[in-house]
Amino acid sequence: MEMHKIENELKILPSQIIKNGLLQPNFAEIFRVLYENTKPIDDILSRTISSEDIQRNARFENELILTGFDAESQDKMEKLEYENRKSEIMESDTAMNKLLETQKRSLESLLKQLNSPGFIKIDDTLCSLKQLADICHFNYINIVRLFDQDFDGLTSSSLGVVGFVSPQPLAPILQDLYYLTGNFHINQAEVRAVCALKQILHGKRLDEAEKESISKNLKMINSVFSQYLTSDVLKKLICLGRKDTNITFQFATYRSNSLKNFIEYMQKRFASDTERIKGEVKDYTVSFEIKELFGNEPLELIHVYNADTNEFLRVNTPYSFVWITPLQVIKTFMSVFMTSSVRTVLNNIVIEGFFNNQNYKADFSSTIYALNEIDNQIKEFEESFGRGGKNNEAELRGLVQDSRTNADFLKKVGTMVDNINNQAHKLIQETSKTLYQLYLEIGELIIDSKKSKSDMVSNIKVLLSSARNHDGAGMIEQQQENWKLFLKIMKNYAIIGEIDKDHE
Repeated sequence: MEMHKIENELKILPSQIIKNGLLQPNFAEIFRVLYENTKPIDDILSRTISSEDIQRNARFENELILTGFDAESQDKMEKLEYENRKSEIMESDTAMNKLLETQKRSLESLLKQLNSPGFIKIDDTLCSLKQLADICHFNYINIVRLFDQDFDGLTSSSLGVVGFVSPQPLAPILQDLYYLTGNFHINQAEVRAVCALKQILHGKRLDEAEKESISKNLKMINSVFSQYLTSDVLKKLICLGRKDTNITFQFATYRSNSLKNFIEYMQKRFASDTERIKGEVKDYTVSFEIKELFGNEPLELIHVYNADTNEFLRVNTPYSFVWITPLQVIKTFMSVFMTSSVRTVLNNIVIEGFFNNQNYKADFSSTIYALNEIDNQIKEFEESFGRGGKNNEAELRGLVQDSRTNADFLKKVGTMVDNINNQAHKLIQETSKTLYQLYLEIGELIIDSKKSKSDMVSNIKVLLSSARNHDGAGMIEQQQENWKLFLKIMKNYAIIGEIDKDHE
């Protein structure tokens, strides 16, 4: 009895979609219209905010949110782009930290605007667009083909010979469609948003014909679901097809976190850019001293922790490596100045020196041991990026790739990059401290060797003038200014004491 009532209610609809228990050509035409009008909208949304790449989606969402700022605020946002921030700092006489704080306050002021009704409306519109994307991505053509097997949507823009179809095979498909269409409605805000997305996608303004075409598509989609495939009609068709009036119906729930995600993205990017700016300003500041120190000798590369990997991170994430240059400087210094002959002299002093103070001998021996470990520590850091290492490069790149489809992986990338940067900084700090201590102790020994009677190592003159050590000892004394310049560079990246000019 209930089924008969449902069928009668469907039969008297103006759309005349069912007769004698069979769905009519008018029903197929409704889905042909949906296919024709959803396809161009799906093409826009699937390439912008509804692709399989969540980072791409976020970029287009962010661009859409930015359109909500007035011209003055958009200009301020542009000034907070990385290159503009860096240029302001490089060209200003104001202290870098003061400018960075001013830039941070500017960002915070802009982000507060996102609490306004206008931006909340944009968030609601983005939420509606996500529902629209699902509806436009629905497989309407398969429904049409149940009525017209020759319809392909390409060579045929209208229906051919149309058969009559029982509601039964369509019931599960219609239930899926019903799930997506809860509270669905398209208004002018969605029309403007889709036009804006297409404009952003192609990087040029839309002409009136393009805007009108999009508007026409969306109005037609809205008309179908508000007049013909209403929630009530879909429910009755599903019950009729399943021969069950006790079906529990559910709607998909759509929520938008676009504003929250935008705020987090801007804050993360700002923080990452800040560290990058600090590093690059330091790198620029010391670039002339590096040139003076090493001449035409190129800086040694660090495996994985280098500019190439950093560019990969910057393009695909808000994160970056921030200690590349100082690590390169240390590795190059060890190669250029800590030659085998220099190390031989230092090791011979430990082994053969007659130290007058055993505490001083212990301290000097510890310094030389730490010096000899520096190359191993750098190598260990580089090898940590290998397969099975704690900084596995393949894992890092895999996480970056996976972050395109799952935002949780982007957080893991951030944690991994932070850990790597912390390891690099620790290595720089410990190595700089060792080389600073060595500089002080060697300076003391050079002074001691010039005294008529040595106070610290009684046989230091003999050791330094011996045939085995003569060349290395000469290099050590000649290179003291180079060591001093190296430490002056490293003071930009590590905490070390004052560099005593004359070791006095």
